Amino acid sequence: MARHFSAEDEEALRRLHGENLSRNEIARRLEWSVATITNHANRLGLAFDREATRAATDARQVDLKDRRQRLQGQLLDLAERSIERAQERYLVHGWTHTGESVAEWLQQPPAKETKDLTLAASSALTSALKLAQVDAGDTGREEAAGFLQSLSDAMASAARELGGDDADEYGS
Repeated sequence: MARHFSAEDEEALRRLHGENLSRNEIARRLEWSVATITNHANRLGLAFDREATRAATDARQVDLKDRRQRLQGQLLDLAERSIERAQERYLVHGWTHTGESVAEWLQQPPAKETKDLTLAASSALTSALKLAQVDAGDTGREEAAGFLQSLSDAMASAARELGGDDADEYGS
């Protein structure tokens, strides 16, 4: 059975509009679409403050930009940590044929682990680049994009080189 916008819905719309709630919030609370609320508000002579909507939209955009920038920073930190780990001493742990635990420190991770860390860094840099491109509206956009893309390409190249003889084994 089709639902009809009732007198109770009209009263609720007037009340919530009087509380200066947004069109979207009223639609959510009354469980109607935004289009339905818009149509009935227009019919009832109720107008929504476009400046308040614009201010809310602008504030939301600022919040989203801040989140993207924080994520970009975290991705760059991840890339940096991955690169550092690829250059640090590495503990290899295993078992002897008699079941004894053995561990040995290597000067750097084995090729596969170095490759994995390098690819992780490259992926993080690529993601950071994409986030930077979203917000880059100034002349530094191409410069930032080129820099991050160069880093990403270098990391991917290093990962391929580190694969060496093991490249086929690891699917490279």
